[in-house]
Amino acid sequence: MSRAWPVIALVVAAVLMSTGCGRRAEITAGDLPPAYTRDKILDPKLAKVARAFTAWAGDQKTQAGAVFGSVEVLPPAPTLLPYGIGTYQKQLRLPAIMITGPGWRTLAADDREALAARAFQELSRLLESSASASAVRATVTVQTPQGLELCWINDLEPGRKLLHGEDE
Repeated sequence: MSRAWPVIALVVAAVLMSTGCGRRAEITAGDLPPAYTRDKILDPKLAKVARAFTAWAGDQKTQAGAVFGSVEVLPPAPTLLPYGIGTYQKQLRLPAIMITGPGWRTLAADDREALAARAFQELSRLLESSASASAVRATVTVQTPQGLELCWINDLEPGRKLLHGEDE
């Protein structure tokens, strides 16, 4: 029994240390930062840019309906871009994924190209106009509801075709 006392004393001390001497402060969920933030834009200025871009995309319509069925702007992500032979440049990007809607198919091929370029330009403009967001660059992806990626735009180059994979 004499060997049990040190173990009992240790357990009692551990319980007393874990409960503390005073009353415990109540912690609510609102007091804590979000536990999982990979899918959330935490910067208020970037969140404002995302809302403005989503609204802009929702305003793109034809007689057949919305050109984009849905738009998702993801949190900023570091992207590696080729920068010479075997060298890559890391850039922080705000990715926007635009899913085509019923109005997309009614547009001529040239109009689709122009709209994809305008989407990239609009997101870039919104990022440049926001003070804290100006360090983040745009990436726009256009895809079909079935998941076929039509384009992924990191930069606009004159004369370069943006959309691929669609039949005319």
